[in-house]
Amino acid sequence: HLNLDTSDKNGLIIRDILAHQARLKSWIPFYRYTLDDDTINGVKVLRDTLYSSTKSAIYPYKVAENIFLHFSYPDSILKKIKYSELRINEGYKYSDLGYYFFKEIIEKEYNENLETITENHFYKQLGMENLGYLPLNRIEENRIIPTEHDYLYRGQLIKGYVHDQGAAMLGGVGGHAGIFSNANDLAKLMQMYLNFGEYAEEKFISEKTIKEFTKCQFCVNENRRGAGFDKPALDIGGPTCKCVSYTSFGHTGFTGTIVWVDPDTELIYIFLSNRVYPDANNQKLLRMDVRTNIMQEIYNLFGTE
Repeated sequence: HLNLDTSDKNGLIIRDILAHQARLKSWIPFYRYTLDDDTINGVKVLRDTLYSSTKSAIYPYKVAENIFLHFSYPDSILKKIKYSELRINEGYKYSDLGYYFFKEIIEKEYNENLETITENHFYKQLGMENLGYLPLNRIEENRIIPTEHDYLYRGQLIKGYVHDQGAAMLGGVGGHAGIFSNANDLAKLMQMYLNFGEYAEEKFISEKTIKEFTKCQFCVNENRRGAGFDKPALDIGGPTCKCVSYTSFGHTGFTGTIVWVDPDTELIYIFLSNRVYPDANNQKLLRMDVRTNIMQEIYNLFGTE
């Protein structure tokens, strides 16, 4: 459980948070608290006491090109989550707010930052050259597709910086967002999951842990979610076609991505897109149900037996 002594979040069960059943709000627009009421060309102005155009010890967190956030603000984000109201309804509600705390928990346990931990303990050992945080530190910009024109917050085309505003305000390294990848590296990660934690004859995660995290956690409450993983819908809707097995698991991203692993068929489905380009009002991917239709065609070709 979380140990947050002065908050009603103290004692929240980590399993509940991972399965989005911890009564947390779905979202808090942290960036809005850092904007002035003044606007330039319809875009609100960043508060000059919180942002600088140059990096320094006072403004270390790069949220986009030539925009650096005050060193104190990540603590303000955590405080806003700690003291946000819990929902009355105890059922399923997607929320990544609890995942902000996982970053703090992991970094405290390992005494390293999350970027270094994931890079050294997983990504390098899995032979990944592209997957990770802060892609501009290691990948040429022309290899990275743009995300969207951010008119609400950063006032520029976002390319190579995390789309999620909250993760951007943490310097691009969040427990809930910030990872960039290509399909090849994601395939390695998903294959490791499919192999119950093993890849290239090396054990990364125990089979017991993989099975625990990828099973439905609260099916009796009509919550299809695993622990950190999504699962097929219990009835209608959901992120997949009806062709997948119920042992399958994966994740979808707001910007238009999906990865899905099916142990029964040994199929791995990876679809990467920048749905939110030129902006988040672009609903074509969802309206046309592109990801699900492609998944269905793959299962039609390779069979479900």
